[in-house]
Amino acid sequence: MTELQQTRAVVVLDPSQVPAARTLAAEHGVEVEQVPRRGIEPIATVTLVLLGAAAAVGAVLHILEQRKGGQVIDLRPGAPKAFYRTSDVVYGTVVIVTADGKVTVEVKEPEGMFGKVISTLPELVAGGDSGAEQIAQSVTERFGPGVTVETADIPAPGEGE
Repeated sequence: MTELQQTRAVVVLDPSQVPAARTLAAEHGVEVEQVPRRGIEPIATVTLVLLGAAAAVGAVLHILEQRKGGQVIDLRPGAPKAFYRTSDVVYGTVVIVTADGKVTVEVKEPEGMFGKVISTLPELVAGGDSGAEQIAQSVTERFGPGVTVETADIPAPGEGE
């Protein structure tokens, strides 16, 4: 009898997500080892090593990624956070908020494309002074049929009250 090929993967999580990640891993037969903190590692995260069959580790990684939700890029002056993931936005969706509106990017094949899209968007929106239409055009040109792009107006603070 041959032993299944073991795969090792590293995942960085918020400390509040660790118990659920351990439970999920156990349900898939994946071992979890917590990496000891080092002086340079941010205190706000925990690093785990997942070890198990390739398919099981892949499934756990995918579910953990989905639980992070979508990506928000807030380019408005004074925004508390410029780039963040939130479960308030559906996995596979990127919301870009500009001073003059909002661009929503829906990734059609999130399993393969979402990481590529969110890793490229910071360079496409660099400078933060682009408008919603300009960003929508850049995203459409870059990713073509792999994404659906919509724009919407967002009232400025104090408008529409």
